[in-house]
Amino acid sequence: MPARTAKLPPGGRVLVRLPNWLGDVVLCTPALKALREARPDLRVTALVKPQARVAVEGLPGIAEVLELPGTTAGATWRMARRLRALGFDAALVFPKGFREALLVRLAHIPLRAGLDTDHRSILLTHPVPFTGEDWHLHHARQFAKVLSPFGVQLADEGPEFPVSGDDRAEASRVLKEAGVGGGRFAAFHISASKPPRAWHAERFGQVGRALQREAGLVPVLLGAPADALVHVAFREACRGAVDLAGKTTLRGMAAVLERASLFVGNDSGPMHVAAAVGVPVVAVFGPGAPHKTAPYTPGGRCRVVYAALPCSPCRQAFWQECRPSAAGKPPCLEAVHPDAVRAAGRALVGQATMCSS
Repeated sequence: MPARTAKLPPGGRVLVRLPNWLGDVVLCTPALKALREARPDLRVTALVKPQARVAVEGLPGIAEVLELPGTTAGATWRMARRLRALGFDAALVFPKGFREALLVRLAHIPLRAGLDTDHRSILLTHPVPFTGEDWHLHHARQFAKVLSPFGVQLADEGPEFPVSGDDRAEASRVLKEAGVGGGRFAAFHISASKPPRAWHAERFGQVGRALQREAGLVPVLLGAPADALVHVAFREACRGAVDLAGKTTLRGMAAVLERASLFVGNDSGPMHVAAAVGVPVVAVFGPGAPHKTAPYTPGGRCRVVYAALPCSPCRQAFWQECRPSAAGKPPCLEAVHPDAVRAAGRALVGQATMCSS
């Protein structure tokens, strides 16, 4: 059954409740772009967790950004009162959880659209049917279904990430200080939110060494300050690597990625940021579901390297369903060979060279 149709008033105020994780926020941006192109008259306010603000502020079509102060009952009531006072005409709820729909219901926002999941249809005026078939769609297309009551669908919209002139100046400074300057480089992000989701650092290092030797790309490591420890094994396997762990802001990292010839990394938020700023991406997947969460990129600018074992993807309830290797990795990541990742990188670099010639 299709979702009930709805009509947004001209110049209406629309609240978009975005997901909590960086990668999911990036995967919502094709839907936000489709909405912006269909209804440029709307005044759109994004509601996000503090850690996701950096991925939204400055996006075209976002008039303002509000932060969620917390998820306790008291914080939810206070946020609901604040939203009620702002007089929104509609709320688009992209996350699938009950609490997110409850918030906009308590805020008395008259039109509330979101996926019909987690028993929350009574909280939404326009619950969007979500079938078993929909569950297997790419997340960018799942998020876009929230727009269906308004007759808005994805066409060829790709992901977006805001990068400013100040961010690019930061990237130029950091790269110059690191001795990379205007040279060609491959960006690596090799950590993950959970260590068992991350491929071997030394295997990434082997790929970096091969790309430097075969394609002339300087390996540049990106990440938070704590990632410097993870980078040690990479640097031992690839002596020519440049380590920028902790030396950029997230937006500065995005600006560095803009200038890269290639990105190589795990299934993580920076992987989606790389895709959004237009760099070719090699994505190493293990327990995740690439058909749902791989970079959403047009034009074949992404290669997913994935062993696709019979148990993959899984619930990622480490280690209830499989045994860790001696290095603490699941079998699906142990099965990924460096040669496969190197070959994917070489193919993308060759493709980019042909396109620019």
